[in-house]
Order: sequence, then structure tokens, then C-alpha cells
Amino acid sequence: MKKPLTFFVLLVALTLVTSVSFGQDARKKEKTKTSKSQSSDRIIKVGYFEYPGLTYTDANGKPAGFVNEITMKTLEHAGIEYTMTSYPAARFFEYISQGKIDLFNGLRSIEAVSKAMISGKINVFPLNMRVYSLPGAKIIKKKEDLKGHTVILVRGFTYKDWGKWIRDKANGVSFYETETHEAAFEMLKRGRGDYLLNYKYIDDECLKKIRIPNVVIMTPSEDIQWYCSFNVAKTTPQAGQILHKIEDSYLQLIKQRQIKKYN
Repeated sequence: MKKPLTFFVLLVALTLVTSVSFGQDARKKEKTKTSKSQSSDRIIKVGYFEYPGLTYTDANGKPAGFVNEITMKTLEHAGIEYTMTSYPAARFFEYISQGKIDLFNGLRSIEAVSKAMISGKINVFPLNMRVYSLPGAKIIKKKEDLKGHTVILVRGFTYKDWGKWIRDKANGVSFYETETHEAAFEMLKRGRGDYLLNYKYIDDECLKKIRIPNVVIMTPSEDIQWYCSFNVAKTTPQAGQILHKIEDSYLQLIKQRQIKKYN
């Protein structure tokens, strides 16, 4: 009687071991499959810097502004998962150069962007540079008119070739650089500079908060206009395909009048 009983016990034990082993293998395969599925759904890292009116962070800590809204609607319509983060200007340009930001809706003319990213062909949003002053200042038509004056700039902005020219001591221009656009307008209000270089749309937001009576807004005679475009990092897998998908989504939204086309 002992032998049949021993055989039965061994059979049950073998069945249990086999069952547990099979269950572990099944769970292991399921986990691997899920991991592969998650890794294939790449989340695009969108970067921006504080640019009042266009790209900024609202009081609730969420991305806001004309350009950020266009970006978010376009990506959501395209079915592209993303995160959107604001960076200080210096760190933003550093991350662009290092390929740590996948998507930037902004100026393709920025040196870091032109070197490290593939730029789209669609002009998404226009940007016009302006010169601001208090009443009584000389009208500025070209950068050479700034010689002998003090100019307020925002750190990190090139102002096309105006910024480089102003920052060159040989051209006889004194300048201050602030960290934010609001700080720049505050300096102008206090008379800390003769002129301020900034941009259309930004002034709307800043001047709502920092009221400058009779502020003078000048438009230089030189063509100082840029356009924002979708830019994808060259290091992003399938960068060209992603850029095409984003631009296609943008055009669809324009056609459907879900977003406004800016000229």
C-alpha cells in the first residue's frame, strides 16, 4: 500500500511544480509584452521658455499662450502623447543643443535650433520686433540710430542682428539685460534705459501689468519679422515622420477652423 501512496504524492507534487512554473513563465511573458508596448508609445518632450502672451506658464502652473495652445491642440489632434515643460532661456538653448527637447514651436532662425533640429516649412506664427521708449525720445528706424543711447534687452534673445550689434562695445551702445520681459518694461518705466527692444504680442501682456503712460512704440524700417515653425530634434527617433504628422495635423485643424491662422 505504501508504494501506490508514494507514487500518488510524487505525482501531485510534480503537477503543482509544473503548474507554478508555467504560471511564472506566463506572467513573465505578459510583463515583457506590456513593457514593449509602453516603450513603443514614445512621449514627445515639448520645451518652451517664458514669453508672455505666446508661451508662458499660467497661475495654475499649466502651459498657456497663443503658441502653446496651437502646439497642444495640434499634438492632441495628431494623437501624439507629450509632456510640456518651461525652461529658463539659457537652459532651454542648452537642452535644445543636447537633443533633450524633442519639439519646439518657435523660431527656426535661433542658432541652437537650426543646428540641432529639423524645421518645418509651415509658418505658424509671426513675430515682429519693436522699439519702445518714453515720450520725447528720438525715433529709431535702424539699429545705427541707437548709437550713444542705452538699450534694454532680455537675456537670451538675439533680436536678429540687432542684438549682436548692440552687444558689440565698438558700436557705442550701452545696454542692460534683464531675465524677463516684465522686468525689461519695468526698467523702461523707471527711465533706466532710453529704449527697449521687444516684440508684438508680448507688449500686450506686459503693458497690462506694467502701465507706462504714453509709451511710444516704434516699428523699425528694416524687415524685423520672423515666423515660428514646428521644429523636431534630429536625435528624436523618426524625426522626419513626426514632423510631417504634426504639420499635417496643424493643416487639418486650420481647415476645420479649430485653430486660427495667423499672418
